[in-house]
Amino acid sequence: MNPNMPPELSVIVPAFNEAEGIGAFLNQLIGILNGCCGNFEIWVVDDGSQDATWEKLSAEHIPLLRALRFTRNFGKEAAILAGLRHARGRAVIVMDADGQHPPALLPEMLALWRAGSAQIVAAQKITRHSDGWRARFNAYCFNGLMRRLTGLDLSGASDFRLLDRRVVDALLAFPEKVRFFRGMTVWTGFVTAQIGFEVAPRIAGHSQWSTAQLTRLAITAITAYSAKPLGMIFRLGLLGLAAAVLLLLQALYSWLSGIAVSGWTSLTVVILFFGSATLLSLGVLGAYLAQIFEEIKRRPEFLIQESLGAEAVLSPLERSGRDPL
Repeated sequence: MNPNMPPELSVIVPAFNEAEGIGAFLNQLIGILNGCCGNFEIWVVDDGSQDATWEKLSAEHIPLLRALRFTRNFGKEAAILAGLRHARGRAVIVMDADGQHPPALLPEMLALWRAGSAQIVAAQKITRHSDGWRARFNAYCFNGLMRRLTGLDLSGASDFRLLDRRVVDALLAFPEKVRFFRGMTVWTGFVTAQIGFEVAPRIAGHSQWSTAQLTRLAITAITAYSAKPLGMIFRLGLLGLAAAVLLLLQALYSWLSGIAVSGWTSLTVVILFFGSATLLSLGVLGAYLAQIFEEIKRRPEFLIQESLGAEAVLSPLERSGRDPL
């Protein structure tokens, strides 16, 4: 095999505090890949883990294993971006390191891509029985907000998907710093095939996603892909104008009728409602301003502390997380 030739497949595995299960996952993944793909590479991106994830990766003597270690936790989106920038495969698969994305699905995904029927093969969650009620509720709320405020239906969607090289190049050409991988792949509009899978139990440990993290992700995704919240503020302003006109008419009626005091209850309700609405509106505007602030700072999306088996393909710009193009 010519080392200068790009492999057929690159597998990107973001990992955060996965020391307990990363070894078993890699063994399972490589066993599947050896049976369905003769030319592949694996990129594990350690997103600033606080456990022994990096030490476990360093102990794995796998020739086709590449690994990057961030200086700190930059988030899953940054880890996926780092993997996409360094993956050389004609096809790229992104999957989690906890085993909930079953490697047994890879042969079917590759078969659909090789047949030329789709540039994206997206794995859809059929059930989430292995998740707790809180995780299912958080996912339900997140997907509902995304559908209503961005128009993207991500119900059952996951980051577990195969991308053709054309899709990867298109994603890397996007200039924005704030990214939402799942939504970006849908937005591209490339032909997509969907296959379902049962969410498997985690190999070890527990989920690192909290309600607060999902809330931040939802805010990032909504403000990055939709201006609907700003339109809602405008409609709220029109509602306030209509209420003000009604109060004016009531005041004129009270004055003409000689009523000294009238409408205190309705006035109090209106003041409280629109006072809260004003604060909410400022929060929405603040979220959009925060997006702009992140974009104009032009800081790198991630910083790489060290790499494993990848020194020959990392340039100084890539080590700093900057796009060399």
